Amino acid sequence: MSIYPTQNVVPYAPETSIARVEIFSAPGTLSTANGAGFDAVAALLADKRSAATRRAYAGDLRDFFAGNQTPDTVRAFLAQAPRQIALHLTTYKARLLANGCAEATVNRRLAAVKSLLKMAHRAGYCATDGRGLVDSEKVTVYRDTRGIDVKAMKRLLKLPAKLHGADTVRGLRDVALLRLLCENALRRAEVCALTFGDFDRDGRRLWILGKGKGTQRAPVTLSGAIECYLLAAGRDDVTAEASGPLFLNFCHDASKRGGLTPGGLYHLIGEYGAALGLPRLTPHQLRHSAITAALDATGGDVRSVQRLSRHARIETLMIYDDARNDAQGEVTNKLASLWK
Repeated sequence: MSIYPTQNVVPYAPETSIARVEIFSAPGTLSTANGAGFDAVAALLADKRSAATRRAYAGDLRDFFAGNQTPDTVRAFLAQAPRQIALHLTTYKARLLANGCAEATVNRRLAAVKSLLKMAHRAGYCATDGRGLVDSEKVTVYRDTRGIDVKAMKRLLKLPAKLHGADTVRGLRDVALLRLLCENALRRAEVCALTFGDFDRDGRRLWILGKGKGTQRAPVTLSGAIECYLLAAGRDDVTAEASGPLFLNFCHDASKRGGLTPGGLYHLIGEYGAALGLPRLTPHQLRHSAITAALDATGGDVRSVQRLSRHARIETLMIYDDARNDAQGEVTNKLASLWK
């Protein structure tokens, strides 16, 4: 349940063994009057470039404030003493754990609140920046990054021609999309953000907006699949606007036709996966597949493959290499052979 004292409004406090929080004005804290008119949540979201990040932060803060994240509610929360905020964060974390939330989910939601505190503290509307108020959960990162094997990828690349025709616009578009995912390891958002002006026909390159790079674009060398698609679609430097989407959808409803969306690409790959007998195939799984195949092809040259994957940290790429080699499985098999 939420705690809503009559004199102040504070965020969600869970039903746990922790005593109810009593709100009071402590010396050195900021009153709500000092921040009148300041919408802390809106300011935090406006500071994030990625629409996906804004959606995630908004959802996590909505959960913390129990759906009542009005500017007045948030300002009242920020005006509390650090020890009161710490107690709210501790009880909120306890509720998340009691509800069975995974460690990563708990940490993500706490991080959203801490980001709010940090931004408000920097602007002078909060007495704490959120550090040291509540401990995060310890998480051991593991992801199955192997994706699908090369044989399955070959079958996948042949499907558009089989299902839609080798020379149709739809077939050629889907081949170009699949090749970007399988040969260039692009992320779903990177593909759908591409415009016609990002395509360098002469240099056979794309200029992409990489993850966490803001408006900075990076070049990616291509095969010839995109040019074949654009020629079949009748789109060239004369007929296409540079700011227009590179990949168009094929919606039957003419009013909804336009650029391919991340949701549309997800659905498209899922359909091809189902046709292959892989009902849970996703664009990101194809990215995993491309990176793993590249590590196999280069003999585990992580530095070279990092240029393909564009991971900021080499440690992230090492997760792929470890999953590919399965060192643990190799040692287990050696131990098992001792008992024979």
